[in-house]
Amino acid sequence: MFDIQATIKWVRSVLTDPNGAAAAYREAAATWQQSFMQLVLPVYVAAFIVSSAVALFTGGAFLFGSMPVGFVILALVWSLGWTFVIAFIFDYLAGVFEGKRNFDAAYSVVALAIVPSAIGSAIAPLPWIGWLISLAAGIYSLMLAYRFLPQYLEIPEASRFKHFVLSIIIALVVNIFVSMTMATMFAPAMISGISTSDTNQSQTEGGILGGFERQADFAEAASNDRYDPPADGEVTTTQMEKYVDVLRKTKALRDRLGQSLKPMEDKEPSLTDIFSGVGDVVRLSTAEMEVVKTGGGNWAEHLWVQGQIETARVQQDLNDTTAHNYALFLKFQDQIEQVEQP
Repeated sequence: MFDIQATIKWVRSVLTDPNGAAAAYREAAATWQQSFMQLVLPVYVAAFIVSSAVALFTGGAFLFGSMPVGFVILALVWSLGWTFVIAFIFDYLAGVFEGKRNFDAAYSVVALAIVPSAIGSAIAPLPWIGWLISLAAGIYSLMLAYRFLPQYLEIPEASRFKHFVLSIIIALVVNIFVSMTMATMFAPAMISGISTSDTNQSQTEGGILGGFERQADFAEAASNDRYDPPADGEVTTTQMEKYVDVLRKTKALRDRLGQSLKPMEDKEPSLTDIFSGVGDVVRLSTAEMEVVKTGGGNWAEHLWVQGQIETARVQQDLNDTTAHNYALFLKFQDQIEQVEQP
């Protein structure tokens, strides 16, 4: 099934006439096996080979720097595997958003869209400008995927933006988890190096990446919080006041972020809109944590209070602890139920 002439044909077509390439490839009705063998596999392998050569001759950094051979091979395998993951996500969510599920079609989108990104990664080790070209190529690949998906999966126009943003968020989460797991297994020194040497950069990074890093900082800080609950399990009035205040501010933040997403559903979003929307959706998912941490609170304590109050609302008078916490809840019931309303 491997056909170098077909590979060159489709790569050239994607780069020179992406819309025409998408239409012609859709007409060809390629299976995922054909897309993998004719586009994904040769393009990724070639990109890794070229990237290694560029790094060798220019002294640039291949992938994340000096990596064990096993890590490099595993990175290539995961890059190939990731194409199936993102295709599955596109395909599955197409059904959720009233599109047409077709894994072959979803994988065709991925196969076409990754061409610029793969080429960008091939020259990424170039000193000074390599990373910038690679970033631009990756963004262009996202633009192509956004453009091609409605054609291949028949996603309704009203759901197009939401389908794409949610797909990218899920793919990012999966990719980050797997990448960090791989790095921990093969290059622990690299992880420690990143966490120490990039501290100042993460604090000053602007734009979209800065927004993601900000949320990651909240998550890291929250994961380090510890709380030793009282033996009697009773929530204090002060804790309850702080808890209700967090709920109120979280609702206000989520309402504001939700309003910022609504205009994008009624127009053709630009690339900036897409990335801004991704950032806002990620922020929506961590809004409560953000409120706690920006207010100097303890996330572990907040979760404990939340758990105790929920248990009390269910059990009410199971024992002295739930009776106390339920009585406390009743004092704040109106405020809590007000912020719980959609």
